[in-house]
Amino acid sequence: MDVQLNQQLKQLARAAQQQPPLTLLRQLALRQLVNGILTSGRLCRPQPGNFSGVYEDIYDEAVQELLLYICQNIDKYNPERGEVMAWVNVLLDRRFFKEAIPKIMDKQDIQRMSLSDLDEIAPPESNPCLTEIIKQCIELDPENLFKKEHIENHPRANFQALARRRLLGKSWKEIAAEFELKISTVSRFYDRCLNKFSAKLKEYCTDM
Repeated sequence: MDVQLNQQLKQLARAAQQQPPLTLLRQLALRQLVNGILTSGRLCRPQPGNFSGVYEDIYDEAVQELLLYICQNIDKYNPERGEVMAWVNVLLDRRFFKEAIPKIMDKQDIQRMSLSDLDEIAPPESNPCLTEIIKQCIELDPENLFKKEHIENHPRANFQALARRRLLGKSWKEIAAEFELKISTVSRFYDRCLNKFSAKLKEYCTDM
């Protein structure tokens, strides 16, 4: 099984390398390669047991950055020097996991923000209600920030789309099923977006 997987991933990597950058065929090969890597079950997990409570966030951040790097730098992979997963796991372990640690740890001092926390900035006489204002902010997305921020290789699963569904009261189970993703993947991405866009949401709501 490992031999078959190695051959399949190597073929996809070579197929991507043989196509000019930004072409549809290259993108298709890269998408298949990324999916193969994610479903292989052979991605390493650096330093297990450490970073209690935030390990999964660090790992998710590292994997996201790793996949982006692979798509942008597939030509750096040398099929003659080893298997795709060996190349991928060295990058994950020695570079991207280490780079993700400070990104996530620095955020631990920032209180996680939920949409309800925006109540603090709404004036008592605000009308329409805060939920409607937030909904308008997310729908308008004047700088196209919320729609552009999406889960790797899943542009439909962007922050705007997830926020819409949460405001409608949908559960993470329902949302994850709709986008054919894991509940943890969707919810963690959403939490990270709330942290990232909290100031922007407050700014929009205050200006409205």
